[in-house]
Amino acid sequence: MKIERAMVILNPWSGMRRGMKCYKELIKWKEERAEEFGMKLDIFFTEKSGDNTCAELAKKAIREKYDAIVIIGGDGTVNEVANGLSGSDIPVVVVQAGHGNDFARAIGSPAKIREALDLLIYGEKKAVDLITVNGRICINIFGIGGIDTKVVECVEKILKKRWFFLPKKALYLVALIRELAQIRYPYLKLEVSELGKPVRLMEGEVSLFAVTNGSTCGGIFRLNPGADLSDGLLEVCWIKKTNRFRILVNIIRAFKGTHLCLPEVVTLPDGTLPRLVSFTVSSREPLIAEMDGEIIPADKEFKIAVIPQALKVLVPPSIIAAQIPLAARRVRASKLQLA
Repeated sequence: MKIERAMVILNPWSGMRRGMKCYKELIKWKEERAEEFGMKLDIFFTEKSGDNTCAELAKKAIREKYDAIVIIGGDGTVNEVANGLSGSDIPVVVVQAGHGNDFARAIGSPAKIREALDLLIYGEKKAVDLITVNGRICINIFGIGGIDTKVVECVEKILKKRWFFLPKKALYLVALIRELAQIRYPYLKLEVSELGKPVRLMEGEVSLFAVTNGSTCGGIFRLNPGADLSDGLLEVCWIKKTNRFRILVNIIRAFKGTHLCLPEVVTLPDGTLPRLVSFTVSSREPLIAEMDGEIIPADKEFKIAVIPQALKVLVPPSIIAAQIPLAARRVRASKLQLA
């Protein structure tokens, strides 16, 4: 596709100010490559409020009919842009400028800035799924109340302020060890509705509960190693209550994505994670949740669903060529018997 005019949404604070480090490369690329191909780039720095929030800039791109959007930031930045782009066909290019960059890596966006920007010239459009949670869009992962959520909360509210000089991956490991000492096991109930009536699928105390679209979270944990962002399904990582020592011993498996063989991890008969289209997760008390690495307000009930192929992204042509149809994975949610 020919792109003549693109908006750049740049988060200068992402990834320990990596966003600003990308700015110099962006200007060079604009002067060299964009001008060579007759492309106009409009650069906007994000703000926390006002007209230049990520969501408002995305809405501006829709109103002013931009051909594409370049997002320079982490998963949180992409999340906010996706919420503003709801219902639009404007494709996005994601430049890895955050800590984890889970979504960017999931769609195959190059790690090098100039190579990622080159997708405006050579990239092919691909449609990927999104998650909706109580009306808000999520791009990669959503977790409730378990050890993963507490780790994110610890990193965001405590460790990033005290140990801001450490890479986020190191912060996640420190937070994990810290939270294991005071772990709680929330009681969750997962239900799917059939003909307007709830059908209970899973219920009990959990060490971890996460709804996944991509394969990784935190840049290091491969919770969903078989992820396909375009299959119209969400994978549920439900890990039953287990002791601290076993969590610590088996954490290396989550790094490698080989944890699905553990008895406390709920899987289908074929050894993969349960796959659902829409469902509700509730708890006995309000629980905090995390969405794409950001903490969201506590609630007792979360209505979760997939939005099939809702976001258009520009990816390397090799990504499209390597895709393999996964029709066998399209299992009806009502047919799953999990617990």
